[in-house]
Amino acid sequence: MTIASILKGFTVSAALTATLLGSTVLAVQAEDKDVRINQAFQSLLYLPLYVAQEKGFFAEQGLKVTIATGGGGAQSWAAVIGGSADFSIQDPIFVPKSRENGGDGVVVAGIQDAPTVFVIGKDAKSIQDDLTYLAGKRVITSPEPDTTWAFMSYLIKQQKLDKVKLVNVAIGNEIPAIVSDRADYALAVEPQVTQSIRQNGLSSVYSFSANKDWYPFAFSSLTTTKEYIAENPEAAQGVVTAFEMASRFIYKNFEETVDVATKYFPNLPREIVSEAVKREIDAKGYPENVLVSKKAWDNNLNIALYAKNVKAYPSEATSYENNVNVELATKAKAAADEKMK
Repeated sequence: MTIASILKGFTVSAALTATLLGSTVLAVQAEDKDVRINQAFQSLLYLPLYVAQEKGFFAEQGLKVTIATGGGGAQSWAAVIGGSADFSIQDPIFVPKSRENGGDGVVVAGIQDAPTVFVIGKDAKSIQDDLTYLAGKRVITSPEPDTTWAFMSYLIKQQKLDKVKLVNVAIGNEIPAIVSDRADYALAVEPQVTQSIRQNGLSSVYSFSANKDWYPFAFSSLTTTKEYIAENPEAAQGVVTAFEMASRFIYKNFEETVDVATKYFPNLPREIVSEAVKREIDAKGYPENVLVSKKAWDNNLNIALYAKNVKAYPSEATSYENNVNVELATKAKAAADEKMK
């Protein structure tokens, strides 16, 4: 089966071992095992990856991890399919989409467990509890069918909002567009949100993560193939356990986490990085446990179906049971719980 056949029909959204024997956690045996992880972008949303690398959680599992950047979700997932990466990080929708075309991909851990997209605007009035305020307003999103377009257009349909005009701009141009008065509001992610507040005087007026109907949400995930897990069970478990430890570290060690983030985003002032990380933590963007839940999967796939990124949901190809490996994350949680006693 070719990469092209598995990726056929993709629409890109941007828009990401401890083995139990009874109650005893055994040591990982994957000493000095090389693991290649391909991330869609260098993104603050993927902070658990950088924390796992810099704070030694991969090394504790006997892993030597190399991080590469694909330049997009399709590219990162293609690296796994093509054999140049063992894992990828991006919107997990690529896994069920590839299964619709005969692939054997699987989601093994959450990287972002919330839809950490925010609405920013010149008007500081909160619209969190009154979305009708958007009536007659212009809202900037990425072009159809990308993530922020899907989020906003689905929200309009869900809330039956009237006369909201979507203004599409290329990803990365949202802030200049709103500053130049092309629209009243824009959808953005961190660190764009904090930059727009501190540098352009805008305000964050709505959080998708704070909408109880949208949380949790499998926004970005760690993905691989069932074949890789079968051939490298200790390494696969070690990687997931390292992410579990990294996510817990983020919630317990704020300043050290910001230290890691500033290393990976050296062109941003520390105060912007710090505020952006705090906003992510407050939104529970980083998973408190890396197991991707059924509700998080449902929320993502409902949007994916709306954006026509999958043919059907639920279906055999797109179901939670066939796409999410729960065993690795469950063992990772047990290992982390044991270590922190």
